Amino acid sequence: MRVLSTVDVLDVAPGGAGEIPLEVVNTGTVIDGVTAHVLGLPVDLATSRPAVLPLFPDATGHMVVQLDLPSTFPAGTHPVTVQVTGQVPGGDVVHHDVSVVVGSRPDLALAASPTVIRARRRATFEVQVRNQGNVALDVALRANDSDRTLQCAITPSTVSVEPGATARCAVQVKGPRQLVGGDRDRPLRVEATALDQHEVVSLVLRQRSLLSRGLLTALVLLAIVGVWAAIFLLGIRQVLGSEAYTKSAPPSFFAATSDPADGAAGVPGAMPAGSVSRDGVLAAGVGGTLAGTVLALSDGEGVGRITVEAWRTAGDGSRAVVGSAATQEDGTFAVAGIFPGSYLVSFRGEGYETVWYPAATGPADAAPVFAVGQTVTDGVDVTVSGAPATIRGTVDVGDVTSPVVAQVVARAMWDREDESSAQTVEAAPDGTYVLAGLPAPGTYELTFTAEGYLPTTTTEHVDGGQERFATTVDLGSGTGQISGTVTDGRLPLGGVEVSTTVDGTDVVVGTPTVGMVGAFVIPLLPTPGTYVVTFTKEGFTPATVVVDLSAGGVRSDLVVALGGGAGTVTGRVLATDGTGLGGASVTVGGGPSTVQATSLTTGTVGAFTLAGLEPGLYSLTATLAGYAPQSVAVDLTGGTTAPVAVTMRPSWGTVRGVVRDAAGAGASGVEVQATDGRQVWTTISTAVAGRSAGDYVFAQLPPGTYAVTLSRSGRVVETAVVAVQAGGSASQDLRLPAVR
Repeated sequence: MRVLSTVDVLDVAPGGAGEIPLEVVNTGTVIDGVTAHVLGLPVDLATSRPAVLPLFPDATGHMVVQLDLPSTFPAGTHPVTVQVTGQVPGGDVVHHDVSVVVGSRPDLALAASPTVIRARRRATFEVQVRNQGNVALDVALRANDSDRTLQCAITPSTVSVEPGATARCAVQVKGPRQLVGGDRDRPLRVEATALDQHEVVSLVLRQRSLLSRGLLTALVLLAIVGVWAAIFLLGIRQVLGSEAYTKSAPPSFFAATSDPADGAAGVPGAMPAGSVSRDGVLAAGVGGTLAGTVLALSDGEGVGRITVEAWRTAGDGSRAVVGSAATQEDGTFAVAGIFPGSYLVSFRGEGYETVWYPAATGPADAAPVFAVGQTVTDGVDVTVSGAPATIRGTVDVGDVTSPVVAQVVARAMWDREDESSAQTVEAAPDGTYVLAGLPAPGTYELTFTAEGYLPTTTTEHVDGGQERFATTVDLGSGTGQISGTVTDGRLPLGGVEVSTTVDGTDVVVGTPTVGMVGAFVIPLLPTPGTYVVTFTKEGFTPATVVVDLSAGGVRSDLVVALGGGAGTVTGRVLATDGTGLGGASVTVGGGPSTVQATSLTTGTVGAFTLAGLEPGLYSLTATLAGYAPQSVAVDLTGGTTAPVAVTMRPSWGTVRGVVRDAAGAGASGVEVQATDGRQVWTTISTAVAGRSAGDYVFAQLPPGTYAVTLSRSGRVVETAVVAVQAGGSASQDLRLPAVR
């Protein structure tokens, strides 16, 4: 067979197609069917037209091999080989080498979800950077806003993105304080630049005010009600009396009461019937309200779920809680319905130090706060300090053969510019990490990095003294590549088939016979991973190399030498019943060369092939655990021999039998033991479909003499001595004595 082509160098655009025309001449004497496939590219990227070309002897036909490359196929020159094969047994296999040149096509895409976030001051956007081209991109990102009122930070600000990969960045935005008014949109732009690519995504921080319009309206109405209440209270005091407030309404309030029996037995100064006690909470709209905000010492943000208590001090110095409330998520609170007067206010919460207004550690140093009836007394603001927090989590780097050191950096979101406050730890070999002693409460930016992996950033919020378990972070990695040269021991060797497996799919490439002779490249390999690379060529001994690729790793220095010799021995290792035995070690020796192989465990189980033997007389030996070694003579003086069948006999024996009760029926569930004095084997008699009840069997016993026993209540009730021969099967029934 002869193959001609006008194409030795093929330019293919990323995402495009290229064609290699072939002229095939059948130089044989019979009609042949010719097929073509490409070595050096994944199988699904190449097709031929027609799939099979029928040719008469001395006839000429034409085929076209089409290459369809995805848009993310790596740029550069890729050596491939077109292999043309006939279907006639023993026919020729012809190769044509082509250099496929793929141009660079950078393509950068930028996206965000969501693009609008409504918040008070801070928001975090996630931006996805996608490389839709075929060259790696080093992308630089920056953020800016038109009115320059926002503080923006991008983590990470530079990312390396492999073709077809996506990197994620966190954009932290902080707006100015906005006390009153409606929502205000603050737009910003995130720009990404790499090579000649420039992409922009627009984001919006929809900032809401600390005091909304509805709240302002409510405060104004409350102030109006308070003014009217004050006028009314002053008028009543002027009209009815001027006594100071006591634990109940003043007696002058009841001056018009005509029936002294309404009082407490007419006792002067006693609380008249119907008066309102100062104990407890007053009805809504009658008592006063204490309001304020609890802020964190760490980040200055509001702290939620803090218990606020108003304490009244009696004349004897004792204190009692007369009102309480809990802070909202933004730290605001309101203790309502308390009697007008002077109070001490405390703030406590799990994981926080107790504080008394304004900044005291106990009631002795606290300042009083005055509550006025039907009035909101605001400004009761304090700052609390939380106990240090801890963040625990796991970094998943995938299946690796050598440990990967992942680094975790925690930066406080409220002070990201201060690198000295950042805490850095290394994850343990199992991926776990612990960030302890973090100032709390607060939000932290966690950055995860490892050599060969794409950086990943997340955010976590911790409360005072909290031990937070963060979600597992999966570090993504780029693709890897294996390349090198195949030789015959001295010179580069073309026409070698190089194969490996990716996710159960075979990937096959070849070495050119002209140009870059012997060179091979296996691209786009998922990493990290371990690959078994096999090198085969007719007339040479196959070779196998195991290559470990770390995350994003490239192995380019692989040099493989194939041994010469055309002699080949094929055959199969069989058991005595004719079934194949996989995993047997098959060695050919005693001649000019020695070759070893292992029989197949899948497919044609027991099959083996030994190639690369020089002509001569050999001895073939097969060994397998549990079987006696077997040897056969092999005559390769003519270079070939008929397939060899090696039948192996077991080197272990078997004892089997039936356990019967006193009446002679099979007894199941009885423990049977066999011992040679050094080791004890134990089994249970059972009932198996198609066999008698009470069957037991000891398989794979080394040759020797064994005591087989039955036990009841820890006492031996039946014993038999059995001799076991290599590969033999001994039968021994056992009987249980009658129960007395």
